[in-house]
Amino acid sequence: MRTYTISLSSTQLESLKQFYNNYLLKLEKPYIYFVAQHNDIRINAFNSGKVVLQGSEINAELMAIKSFLNIKNYPAIGSDEVGTGDAFGPIVVCTAYTSTKDLEWLESMNVRDSKTMNNKEIIKIAPLIAEKLTHSIVILSPEKYNEQTQKGLNLNKIKALLHNHMIMKTTSKVNEAVPVILDQFCLPSHYFNYLKDEKLVYRDIEFYTKAESVHLSVAAASIIARYAFLVKMHHLSKEVGIKLKLGASKEVDEQIKEVHEKLGMDVLKSITKMNFKNVTKQNLS
Repeated sequence: MRTYTISLSSTQLESLKQFYNNYLLKLEKPYIYFVAQHNDIRINAFNSGKVVLQGSEINAELMAIKSFLNIKNYPAIGSDEVGTGDAFGPIVVCTAYTSTKDLEWLESMNVRDSKTMNNKEIIKIAPLIAEKLTHSIVILSPEKYNEQTQKGLNLNKIKALLHNHMIMKTTSKVNEAVPVILDQFCLPSHYFNYLKDEKLVYRDIEFYTKAESVHLSVAAASIIARYAFLVKMHHLSKEVGIKLKLGASKEVDEQIKEVHEKLGMDVLKSITKMNFKNVTKQNLS
């Protein structure tokens, strides 16, 4: 069973409902716009605008929907980051270029928002995506992150600097002018204000929340970034002899305490973002 998610406007959603009028299923839920079954594919449309296709072979159905709604594939450069919600490990930013042919290949690979994919799926397809797509990636280690925050930089400024750097690198590798799409983490005005002291700033950017559903270039970038983050976390875990947990949970609090007690503050600083509450709320010295 494969799944694929696309995001539609309310007008597109109503048109799609009419398209599947003869295949609608009776399922009354407050958050569901309609459900249909066509050619062994289940189409779940939600009031939010998300449409989820489920089935073993979803490509033909996806192409039919795009054709009916006149949704055109277009090349773009997408940028996304990973690791900003994890107390342990680096921050990874990836920017990826996708041509029209790349988009068709990504759809066939069932590429989607990395947050909806488990680690096994990420590890399986990320190297293939990274090999195929023109991309740039930066891994900011916990030590470098801690240095930046000690200089007074906040997380959003750090992200803005990293994204700008990777966007500049990727656009320099691409010979055509294409849209640059950034998964929005702050207001565009704030983003550019963070970069006011930079000599080179890429300004022609489209900002979207949940940009992975706007264009597959962002989803591809997030998958490559997630894979790099997981690889780095694996290496850090081996170095300290503890399988470090993702996120910023109470279990992470306990691991921070364990690392500090067993290995000391220097080791803790080398694997941990020290300004996270997981650390600051504990009296470590």
